[in-house]
Amino acid sequence: MKFVILITIAVAALLQLAVHGADNPCANGPPVQKNPMECCNTPMLLDKDIMMDCYQKYGDQTKKQMKLEGVPRGCCIAECGLNATGLYSNGMIKRDDMTKMFMDSVKDMPEWQMLVRDTLDECFKMAESKMDEIQAGAMLEPSFEGEKICHPISGTILRCMGMNLFVKCPAGVYNESDECNQLKEYSKMCPIM
Repeated sequence: MKFVILITIAVAALLQLAVHGADNPCANGPPVQKNPMECCNTPMLLDKDIMMDCYQKYGDQTKKQMKLEGVPRGCCIAECGLNATGLYSNGMIKRDDMTKMFMDSVKDMPEWQMLVRDTLDECFKMAESKMDEIQAGAMLEPSFEGEKICHPISGTILRCMGMNLFVKCPAGVYNESDECNQLKEYSKMCPIM
Protein backbone atom coordinates (compact mmCIF):
# COMPACT_ATOMS: atom_id res chain seq x y z
CA MET A 1 0.00 0.00 0.00
CA LYS A 2 2.86 2.38 0.86
CA PHE A 3 4.32 1.76 -2.61
CA VAL A 4 1.00 2.60 -4.31
CA ILE A 5 0.80 5.84 -2.32
CA LEU A 6 4.39 6.77 -3.26
CA ILE A 7 3.76 5.99 -6.92
CA THR A 8 0.53 8.04 -6.81
CA ILE A 9 2.43 10.98 -5.30
CA ALA A 10 5.17 10.61 -7.92
CA VAL A 11 2.61 10.45 -10.74
CA ALA A 12 0.81 13.51 -9.36
CA ALA A 13 4.13 15.34 -9.08
CA LEU A 14 5.00 14.46 -12.67
CA LEU A 15 1.53 15.54 -13.84
CA GLN A 16 1.82 18.87 -12.04
CA LEU A 17 5.35 19.48 -13.34
CA ALA A 18 3.85 19.45 -16.80
CA VAL A 19 2.19 22.84 -16.50
CA HIS A 20 3.03 26.20 -14.94
CA GLY A 21 1.35 29.53 -14.29
CA ALA A 22 -1.48 30.92 -12.16
CA ASP A 23 -3.76 31.55 -15.17
CA ASN A 24 -3.39 27.99 -16.37
CA PRO A 25 -6.44 25.80 -15.54
CA CYS A 26 -4.06 22.88 -15.08
CA ALA A 27 -1.81 24.59 -12.52
CA ASN A 28 -3.72 23.34 -9.47
CA GLY A 29 -3.57 19.71 -10.47
CA PRO A 30 -6.38 17.20 -10.93
CA PRO A 31 -9.90 18.12 -9.73
CA VAL A 32 -10.30 14.89 -7.74
CA GLN A 33 -8.11 13.11 -5.22
CA LYS A 34 -8.33 9.73 -6.90
CA ASN A 35 -5.47 7.28 -7.25
CA PRO A 36 -4.97 6.94 -11.03
CA MET A 37 -4.12 3.26 -10.56
CA GLU A 38 -7.66 2.68 -9.26
CA CYS A 39 -8.97 4.05 -12.57
CA CYS A 40 -6.54 2.33 -14.89
CA ASN A 41 -3.97 -0.18 -13.79
CA THR A 42 -1.34 0.96 -16.27
CA PRO A 43 1.68 -1.31 -16.72
CA MET A 44 4.85 -0.57 -14.77
CA LEU A 45 7.29 0.12 -17.60
CA LEU A 46 10.24 0.61 -15.25
CA ASP A 47 11.12 -1.46 -12.20
CA LYS A 48 9.03 -0.28 -9.24
CA ASP A 49 11.89 -0.64 -6.74
CA ILE A 50 14.14 1.55 -8.89
CA MET A 51 11.43 4.19 -9.22
CA MET A 52 10.69 4.12 -5.48
CA ASP A 53 14.38 4.60 -4.73
CA CYS A 54 14.53 7.52 -7.18
CA TYR A 55 11.42 9.06 -5.65
CA GLN A 56 12.98 8.84 -2.19
CA LYS A 57 16.12 10.58 -3.49
CA TYR A 58 14.42 13.34 -5.49
CA GLY A 59 10.80 13.57 -4.31
CA ASP A 60 11.40 16.57 -2.03
CA GLN A 61 13.32 18.40 -4.74
CA THR A 62 10.53 17.69 -7.24
CA LYS A 63 7.93 19.16 -4.86
CA LYS A 64 9.98 22.36 -4.58
CA GLN A 65 10.47 22.53 -8.34
CA MET A 66 6.72 22.24 -8.91
CA LYS A 67 6.33 25.68 -7.33
CA LEU A 68 8.81 27.32 -9.71
CA GLU A 69 7.64 29.15 -12.80
CA GLY A 70 9.36 29.59 -16.13
CA VAL A 71 11.07 27.01 -18.30
CA PRO A 72 10.08 23.49 -17.17
CA ARG A 73 12.79 21.83 -15.13
CA GLY A 74 14.02 18.31 -15.69
CA CYS A 75 12.55 15.61 -13.49
CA CYS A 76 15.37 13.97 -11.56
CA ILE A 77 13.07 11.10 -10.53
CA ALA A 78 12.69 10.17 -14.20
CA GLU A 79 16.37 10.70 -15.02
CA CYS A 80 17.37 8.60 -12.02
CA GLY A 81 15.10 5.77 -13.16
CA LEU A 82 16.40 5.83 -16.72
CA ASN A 83 20.01 6.05 -15.50
CA ALA A 84 19.50 3.02 -13.24
CA THR A 85 18.15 0.98 -16.13
CA GLY A 86 20.86 2.07 -18.56
CA LEU A 87 18.34 3.80 -20.84
CA TYR A 88 19.78 7.31 -20.45
CA SER A 89 23.20 8.90 -20.82
CA ASN A 90 24.26 12.54 -21.23
CA GLY A 91 20.95 13.97 -22.42
CA MET A 92 20.21 11.05 -24.73
CA ILE A 93 17.70 8.24 -24.33
CA LYS A 94 18.57 4.90 -25.88
CA ARG A 95 15.32 4.62 -27.79
CA ASP A 96 15.77 1.06 -29.09
CA ASP A 97 16.66 -0.21 -25.61
CA MET A 98 13.70 1.67 -24.12
CA THR A 99 11.34 0.20 -26.71
CA LYS A 100 12.58 -3.31 -25.94
CA MET A 101 12.30 -2.83 -22.17
CA PHE A 102 8.81 -1.31 -22.38
CA MET A 103 7.59 -4.01 -24.76
CA ASP A 104 9.06 -6.72 -22.51
CA SER A 105 7.12 -5.22 -19.59
CA VAL A 106 3.83 -5.80 -21.45
CA LYS A 107 4.68 -9.09 -23.16
CA ASP A 108 1.93 -10.86 -21.17
CA MET A 109 -0.57 -8.00 -21.63
CA PRO A 110 -1.83 -8.09 -25.22
CA GLU A 111 -4.29 -5.25 -24.57
CA TRP A 112 -1.33 -2.92 -23.88
CA GLN A 113 1.26 -3.99 -26.46
CA MET A 114 0.24 -1.89 -29.48
CA LEU A 115 -0.71 1.01 -27.23
CA VAL A 116 2.70 1.08 -25.51
CA ARG A 117 4.59 0.86 -28.82
CA ASP A 118 2.50 3.55 -30.55
CA THR A 119 2.51 5.85 -27.53
CA LEU A 120 6.29 5.64 -27.23
CA ASP A 121 6.58 6.72 -30.87
CA GLU A 122 4.17 9.62 -30.23
CA CYS A 123 6.13 10.69 -27.15
CA PHE A 124 9.44 10.78 -29.01
CA LYS A 125 7.83 12.83 -31.80
CA MET A 126 6.40 15.23 -29.21
CA ALA A 127 9.81 15.54 -27.51
CA GLU A 128 11.46 16.31 -30.86
CA SER A 129 8.93 19.11 -31.44
CA LYS A 130 9.74 20.56 -27.98
CA MET A 131 13.53 20.20 -28.23
CA ASP A 132 14.24 23.94 -27.85
CA GLU A 133 12.30 24.04 -24.58
CA ILE A 134 13.89 20.77 -23.40
CA GLN A 135 17.40 22.10 -24.14
CA ALA A 136 16.58 25.36 -22.31
CA GLY A 137 15.56 23.33 -19.27
CA ALA A 138 18.86 21.46 -19.37
CA MET A 139 20.77 24.76 -19.19
CA LEU A 140 19.01 26.14 -16.09
CA GLU A 141 20.95 27.09 -12.99
CA PRO A 142 19.88 25.81 -9.55
CA SER A 143 17.10 27.91 -7.99
CA PHE A 144 17.60 26.73 -4.43
CA GLU A 145 20.43 25.26 -2.41
CA GLY A 146 21.05 21.62 -3.19
CA GLU A 147 18.92 21.55 -6.34
CA LYS A 148 20.28 19.10 -8.90
CA ILE A 149 19.61 20.10 -12.50
CA CYS A 150 18.48 17.13 -14.56
CA HIS A 151 18.02 17.02 -18.31
CA PRO A 152 14.28 17.31 -19.09
CA ILE A 153 14.22 14.60 -21.79
CA SER A 154 13.68 11.72 -19.32
CA GLY A 155 10.76 13.39 -17.57
CA THR A 156 9.30 14.52 -20.88
CA ILE A 157 9.16 10.97 -22.23
CA LEU A 158 8.00 9.33 -18.99
CA ARG A 159 5.31 11.99 -18.33
CA CYS A 160 4.10 11.59 -21.89
CA MET A 161 3.94 7.82 -21.54
CA GLY A 162 2.14 7.93 -18.21
CA MET A 163 -0.39 10.54 -19.26
CA ASN A 164 -1.17 8.98 -22.63
CA LEU A 165 -1.40 5.41 -21.38
CA PHE A 166 -3.86 6.63 -18.76
CA VAL A 167 -5.96 8.63 -21.24
CA LYS A 168 -5.97 5.74 -23.75
CA CYS A 169 -6.57 3.04 -21.12
CA PRO A 170 -8.17 0.00 -22.81
CA ALA A 171 -11.90 -0.39 -22.14
CA GLY A 172 -11.45 -3.73 -20.39
CA VAL A 173 -8.92 -2.23 -17.97
CA TYR A 174 -10.47 1.20 -17.35
CA ASN A 175 -12.68 1.55 -14.25
CA GLU A 176 -15.63 3.65 -15.36
CA SER A 177 -16.63 6.05 -12.55
CA ASP A 178 -17.35 9.76 -12.12
CA GLU A 179 -14.01 10.41 -10.40
CA CYS A 180 -12.05 8.40 -12.97
CA ASN A 181 -13.83 10.15 -15.81
CA GLN A 182 -12.99 13.55 -14.27
CA LEU A 183 -9.36 12.50 -13.96
CA LYS A 184 -9.33 11.32 -17.58
CA GLU A 185 -10.89 14.60 -18.78
CA TYR A 186 -8.32 16.57 -16.80
CA SER A 187 -5.56 14.51 -18.41
CA LYS A 188 -6.93 15.28 -21.89
CA MET A 189 -7.24 19.00 -21.12
CA CYS A 190 -3.84 19.34 -19.48
CA PRO A 191 -1.20 17.93 -21.81
CA ILE A 192 2.25 17.01 -20.67
CA MET A 193 4.29 20.01 -21.82
